[in-house]
Amino acid sequence: METFANQAVTTLSAAITSVTATSCTVVDATAFPASGNFRIKIDSEILIVTGVAGNTFTITRGAEGTTAATHANGANVIHLLTKGGLEARVANRFITDLYANKPAAGVKGRLFLPTDGLFLEYDDGAAWHKYGPYRRFKAPPETGWSWVNQGNATATYSDGRIVLEDPDLDSTDPQLRIYVRPAPQWPATLTLAYLANGIGGGSSPYPQMGFCTRQHSPGISYDGYLAAYGIMLGGTQWQSYGASHISPTNSGSSFSWDDYFMPQRLIWGRLEVYGDRKRFYMSVDGVNFIKVKDDSISSYGINQVGIFIDPKNNAQPVSLSLVHWEEG
Repeated sequence: METFANQAVTTLSAAITSVTATSCTVVDATAFPASGNFRIKIDSEILIVTGVAGNTFTITRGAEGTTAATHANGANVIHLLTKGGLEARVANRFITDLYANKPAAGVKGRLFLPTDGLFLEYDDGAAWHKYGPYRRFKAPPETGWSWVNQGNATATYSDGRIVLEDPDLDSTDPQLRIYVRPAPQWPATLTLAYLANGIGGGSSPYPQMGFCTRQHSPGISYDGYLAAYGIMLGGTQWQSYGASHISPTNSGSSFSWDDYFMPQRLIWGRLEVYGDRKRFYMSVDGVNFIKVKDDSISSYGINQVGIFIDPKNNAQPVSLSLVHWEEG
């Protein structure tokens, strides 16, 4: 942890006779920080003090592009603020790591952002305090996507998110606009998060959107067994979409619904494919997932994964923002 003191100046009480020396002794260290890390300058060399024992400093030589050198007894030792010190302080104040590696409290103003946790935490100098919920996003890939039944829908990559929109106000129901990419190499886990963008009004059936998987036969543009999981806007339900055979006109399509009641907010989905099972999960915080479907691979395989929107015969445009995509 980078530490500081005001107007700390002293002199060497013994010469530094080697460019590899790892300690030095000063006349009076009382004005300096009581422990490292802090930076001193002797002649033209910047040194990092990593430990203090009385008037003896443990030192790292030739910091920040300076050259380690010998220094005479009586040379000035000046505590100073440097570019490296400021950068180290910033790094020390914003910590990102596994929750299990969170350091003990004791540095006032420090923030901890867990890579696997739910809350941002603030260190007040005596204890950590939680704020949140918090979840780190990973931007979806910009390339590698393709459309199924695109119609007039568009996909725009902007600010690390993919925005799916369908301006059509026609009477087709269903009217799935599906944006897919090759599935990961199974076994694997796919986690994603998306937002509904400002849909309001209209009447039942309400617009729908979400995450989908597909078994596609190469060379046939619109075939495929589809399972989709998402939200029905304006209503009181979350939806687990049943399977559908997709064609340009959606003729012969059928849906069966498994309903899940949840508030309308950031939606997290997860797909796990291991062994002969494929499992679908949903979450509102990105940490705690509830399983909504557990099926065998034999019912249908998965070689494409993606997102979809469906205006559902609603006189409103529909839009989705994909903000997180993580394969592992």
